[in-house]
Amino acid sequence: MLLSLYFSIVFSFILGRKRDIRADSRELIEHREPKPEIRNMELIPKGGPFLVTLNHYSRPGFFILWAAVAISAALPRPSIWLMTSAWTSRTGGIDRLRTWLTHMIFSRQAEIYSLVTMPPMPPAPGDSAERALSIRRLLQSIRADKDAIVCIAPEGMDFPEGELGVPHPGTGKLLLQIANKTHRVLPVGVFEDDGRLVIRFGNPYELHIKEGQVDLDLAVADQVMRKIAELLPEGMRGVYG
Repeated sequence: MLLSLYFSIVFSFILGRKRDIRADSRELIEHREPKPEIRNMELIPKGGPFLVTLNHYSRPGFFILWAAVAISAALPRPSIWLMTSAWTSRTGGIDRLRTWLTHMIFSRQAEIYSLVTMPPMPPAPGDSAERALSIRRLLQSIRADKDAIVCIAPEGMDFPEGELGVPHPGTGKLLLQIANKTHRVLPVGVFEDDGRLVIRFGNPYELHIKEGQVDLDLAVADQVMRKIAELLPEGMRGVYG
């Protein structure tokens, strides 16, 4: 059954056929051992738009894609993920090949699952036009669906030991743009417990911006990351502990 799913996904990649990210994620999770532990599913809004924010959990041997799959499977409708457009360390040489190859794969993945790609972190000066275009595509997708679910990992990249890292400048303003459309933010903590992936949902909330806030970008990012930190083991909270 799982093998047939893999073949079906590969054919969709080749032919550019649309797929349901929620349906595929549920089938993948059904066959994963050990199965992820999903906590507080009752806190997930049943209707209306909302923004899902999660930590970019990482460790050697763990692929963040599994966290995205587990979250997508738990949500009530297909979701729109904001994902990197390529893997890169910006070192040149063989990295250019990896960047080109992953860009091709991720672009097709975004096409068949109706996702939105964003230039990789850390930001590069020449990426500003592509980044602006990505944001416009994302906002258009939200406007086109009154019940849109948008998912984003604000850190945008791996950090050592799986600890929370500070999002890059501009992330807070992006989160605010999305939240102005979706209104509610649903925080998610991603971690492992005794070798088992844990997805812990928190209480939905609305961003609270103080009048006259000086550094709006930093204030929004800090608020979002602290909500995520509350759902993580103490040793993973980093600067937000």
